[in-house]
Amino acid sequence: MEGNKDEALRCIGIAKEAIASGNKQRALKFIRIARRLNSDLSVEDLLAACENLESSTPESSSELGNVENMKNVTSSVKSDEVSDGEELSEEHVQLIRQIKVKKDYYAILGLEKGCSVEEIRKSYRKLSLKVHPDKNKAPGSEEAFKKVSKAFKCLSDDDLRRQYDQTGLTEGFGIINSIMAFFGRSDMFRTAHVYRTRTNAAPQREDLGSTGPNLLLLLQLLPFLLIILLAYLPFSEPEYSLQKNYQYQFRKITDEHGVEYFVKSQEFDQKYPPGSPDRDNIEDHVIRDYKNM
Repeated sequence: MEGNKDEALRCIGIAKEAIASGNKQRALKFIRIARRLNSDLSVEDLLAACENLESSTPESSSELGNVENMKNVTSSVKSDEVSDGEELSEEHVQLIRQIKVKKDYYAILGLEKGCSVEEIRKSYRKLSLKVHPDKNKAPGSEEAFKKVSKAFKCLSDDDLRRQYDQTGLTEGFGIINSIMAFFGRSDMFRTAHVYRTRTNAAPQREDLGSTGPNLLLLLQLLPFLLIILLAYLPFSEPEYSLQKNYQYQFRKITDEHGVEYFVKSQEFDQKYPPGSPDRDNIEDHVIRDYKNM
């Protein structure tokens, strides 16, 4: 994995700095970690350099020359410094690797799906201390800490956890929930969950288990779908108005009862000639609207 290779190279850099400073134990430690992270990396030169540290005496001129040469070799290597008391250990590196490859929130927190809220909180408190960037200097600790926090935020919330258990997703539900709340359907997922539970409990309803919740979901989304449909349907304005306004300027009078009404264009008589069935139909509507008003 590319992430493991980057972590291995970082450990190689730390090992080179340890060799340059004459710290054989620290150098060997990070060489071993690098080999576990990526077995393809060549570390023979570093191991040989560690052996040279062991065979040389600190006071000899050859020792000083070797150290100076190693400083030149590692001058281009840049890595984060590890402070005293916060030594980067193999346990730290392995923990970060495990969290980074996991996708399931329960697996990230090291829990089973049926765990209690208290177990979730306890696991989060323990794990967050181990992966916090201030405590864990392993590469990728910040990303791992964010994943742990995200998993806790989802599983510690009843609604988000219910949605995650049913769909495996949490992203994008905010918009759906807002829509459902607008239509008074905030309990949509809870209702579907209850329906599914009752279906499983009653063998005689087993054939409805796969379609019941889907049908219920469709029915609850129906008002929203109708609004969208109406918004995109073509809308035609009425041909007349009983009141004169900026749009309806041209005055007309029905042949029967002499009801006054207004139209939008002088071409109205050409489109609906007097005495034609279409004109009679419009004037019938005018008279009926006038009576209702």
